[in-house]
This record gives sequence, structure tokens and C-alpha cells, in this order.
Amino acid sequence: MKNESFHLGICMAGAVSAGAYTAGVLDCLLEVLENWEQKRGQSGVPTHRVNISVVGGASAGGMTGLLAAAAIQQPAAKILYKSWVEMEADSMAPFLLDTADIATSQSLSSLLNGSFVERLSLRAIAAAANPHNVLPPYMDPAMKLFATMTNLAGYPFNISFQSDLQKSTHRMSVHHDFACFQLTGSQFTEPLQGKDYGELTDPGWIPLNLSKGINANLLQKAIMATGAFPLVLKPVLLKRPLKFIQENHWLNQQGILLDGSADHVSLQVDGGLMNNEPFEKVIELLQQKAGGSEFQGTDRDSFSSFTQTVLMIDPFPESTGFKDNESTAITGVAKQILFAMMHQMKAKPLPIADMMNKEKAGQFLISPVRYQGSLKERIEGEKAIASGSLQGFGGFLSKRFREHDYALGQYNCIRFLQNHFTIPLKDFHQHPLFSKGYAGIHLKSFLCDKEESVQIIPLFKFTKPEPQWPVTHADFIDELKPFIQKRSAAILSVISSHWFRKRLLQLSGHLFVNRYVANTLLRQMKTALKAHQLCQ
Repeated sequence: MKNESFHLGICMAGAVSAGAYTAGVLDCLLEVLENWEQKRGQSGVPTHRVNISVVGGASAGGMTGLLAAAAIQQPAAKILYKSWVEMEADSMAPFLLDTADIATSQSLSSLLNGSFVERLSLRAIAAAANPHNVLPPYMDPAMKLFATMTNLAGYPFNISFQSDLQKSTHRMSVHHDFACFQLTGSQFTEPLQGKDYGELTDPGWIPLNLSKGINANLLQKAIMATGAFPLVLKPVLLKRPLKFIQENHWLNQQGILLDGSADHVSLQVDGGLMNNEPFEKVIELLQQKAGGSEFQGTDRDSFSSFTQTVLMIDPFPESTGFKDNESTAITGVAKQILFAMMHQMKAKPLPIADMMNKEKAGQFLISPVRYQGSLKERIEGEKAIASGSLQGFGGFLSKRFREHDYALGQYNCIRFLQNHFTIPLKDFHQHPLFSKGYAGIHLKSFLCDKEESVQIIPLFKFTKPEPQWPVTHADFIDELKPFIQKRSAAILSVISSHWFRKRLLQLSGHLFVNRYVANTLLRQMKTALKAHQLCQ
């Protein structure tokens, strides 16, 4: 083969606080690859390589993917764990309900205060600033990382029509956006003398080297932007060099209308609004990366010859929400319109028949699975993770919830690598990379449980324990009442500009409005946690 490495692209879907699960999967994958690397060269150790070449995601998945740039640079700092599990406190609810953001600006930018995201991302990037660290061999030194964003102003285009009107162009705008980075210079321990780092990246991709501080600030802003949940968290002003927009074919589709200034500033919110599972973009980049392979066309989807694949991590493998018997009342129709708009925006520009192919070697999925009780009842999806409560915000309530999901991600990753991220034996002996990598090695230790396929990434009996479901008392929710009352009072005070109505709300807030809001929210939170079997 011209290319001796198998290219792995990782796609991470939006997940809110369930990003803890995604981070657990990614952390475990990196640990397994490192374990393999430490054994390389020993007897009985497969010799082929699996390189992570592309990392992309949306919302919490995009945040995790961009944080990976710091995590791989400084593994001892445990950046993923500290960012998604430890955070800043056991419960992050008081931080989300803090009113400092409203008091400072005297305006309302979001329903909750998400300023802790900025602090966590700054801490993570600072931890990676080590000029002596180099990338491990299983990371592509020119790896591409991206996160989806939603550009509120959009990119304007002119469409030309033949018309009797004096104005022959029609203006439109597109609002999907991407923060696109490419590692550069990370394989060198010393600065590159006389080199422009931008020259080492593909057109439209922002050079990134955290050990040398290159575009670290821009990465931190992108982490905040992709996770800025609409209306709930504050939108982010993102400032980028204009050339990285003009030269990126995902953004500039021949006709973008932007001014000629050196930098472009845009207001961004959560990338999941436009594309919550951008695996089609990961596929595109992988195909470019493996372009030097001798295998072309549909061979990439054949188990006997594929040289790259996408691994998607999705804590919420969702349904469309469509129901045949949905009410035709206006509220029911409005709900379905919202579902239709959101899912149409996320629709993939790929043939559906191609995506539905069950024999496709080019795409794999890890989602939450746990087993409960003496009968080992199988529970999947959002019910399997503690952060699945409260529409994905449940993890912010307790570190115990986040710890469980992180550990479950690790546990699921091991089982996935052992039994699902495999190549069937009937194709294994034909594959030029894997058959060569396992040449002369007894396969028994590297077979899946059913012994019908071989592990692509060898585990060497590497294990992770299954976590216990975190059940707590609902009493801790009551402690949030004063924080909710204070936040609601601040919100009501800001949105009422007339002095008489403002004064009236100030007088009545704690007596009625805030009490009603707090009691209602507390009741709903307890009901949701009990329904999720997290509270007694």
C-alpha cells in the first residue's frame, strides 16, 4: 500500500451536559491507542497503525473536539475530565443562575449565565502550553479539527436572474458556519525558523499550535461559540482573518459578499442548530486525506479494502419526533413545524440509500448503553446517561451525574472496540493493511466475543469498569430556590424598561412572581429527575 496507516475520523454530536459521555469515550480511545503505542515493537503486537486524522463536532461535541487539541498536547493534565466532570463545582446550577452577567451589562443576553464556559476553556488551553510536548504517533501531525456554528448574520450571496427588473440580482444568505483548524508545527520541538505557519495548512484552515500559542485565543472563542445554546447561553462574537473564510470552500461558494477588511466579525450561536451530526464533513475530509491511497471510489466502504472510517459519538441518537396521530390543533402543528424546520436544516447532502447501507465499512457509531438490575435489563440512549434528564441539562446539577456518564463513555468505548470496531474474518485476510499488521500473530486474543471478526485497534485485555447508576435525594434541588428567585428577578427587572412596571415587578417579584417561577421550576426538575430514576 502507498499509505500504511488507517485513517480515523471522529464526529461528535451535540449533547449539552452529556458532553461528559462524549469526553469519556474520546479519553478512553486515546488511552487505548497510547497503550498500543507503548507495546509497539514487542512480540505478538500488531504492527499496523491507526491515525486520528479528522476531529469534528457540533455544540458540546464540537467543544469536546476542539478541547482535544489541548488534551492530546498534555495528556497528564486530564483536560477532558477536568473540563466535563470536575468543572468548577459539584453543582454548576448556582453558576448558571448567577446574575453577575446581567448586573454588569444591565441587559439580558441569555436566560442562563454561561461565563464558566469561558473560564474552563481558558484553563484547558493554558494547560496545553508546553513547548516541549510533541504529538503521539497515532495523531496525524496535520490533523484537522472543526466545529459547526450558526452565524446569525449569515454569509450574503447574490443570485442572478433574467428579469425585466432593473435589479437583476437576488440577495440570499446562508447561516451554517464552521470553525476550521489544522495542527501545524506540533511535530517539531523547536520553532520553525523563517516559516509562516499558515503556509503549512490547507487553504481556509486556520493554523493551530497550542504549545506555541498560535491561534489559541481563536480556538477558545470557537469552543464557546459552538456551544452557545440559543437563548439559553450568551452568543459569541467571533473574529477571524477574512482570508480563512474566503479560501474555505465550505464557507465561500464562489460569490460570498464580504468587505475587504483584514478580519471578519460574526455573532455565533450553537452549531447544533444547523448541523448537529456533521459526519458528512468528516467523510469529505477523510477522503481527501486518503487520496494518496491506492484504493479509490466505493472501495472505501468495503471491509476488504477500506482505508478510512468515521466513528460518530452520539449521546442522544434521536428520532425525528414525527407522529402520525399528532393533533391538528395549532399547538400540535406548531410543534411539528419546529421539528420539521430543525431536522430539515440538519439533513445531509448525501444519498439516503448510501447512508442506510448496513454493510458500510465507512461509518461506526458509539451511543450510551448500560445494564440495570439482576436481570441486566438493557437501557440505551438518553435513558442510559444521567445527563439525559432535563433535555440534556441534567448533568450540570451534580458531579455524580457527570462522573457516571464519563465512566459509561469509557466502558462503552471498550466494548465497542472489542466487539464492533472490527473487520470480519471473511474480509480480514484480503485486507492488505490489517492482514499485514497481524502477520505471524495468533488472532485469538484479538477476536470479538463471537470470534467472527478481528479488532481494528487491539485492546490487549484493556478494560474499564461499568459505573453504578447515581441515585440521590431530591432535597438538593430545593437548595436552588434562592438562586432561581434571584435570577428571575434580575431578568424581569431588565426586560421591563418602563419605570412604573419595573418598580411594580421589584415590589412583587419575591412576593409572587419569583416564588411562582421558582416553585414551578423546582417541581418540574424533581419530576424530571424522578422520571429518569435519578432521585428517590
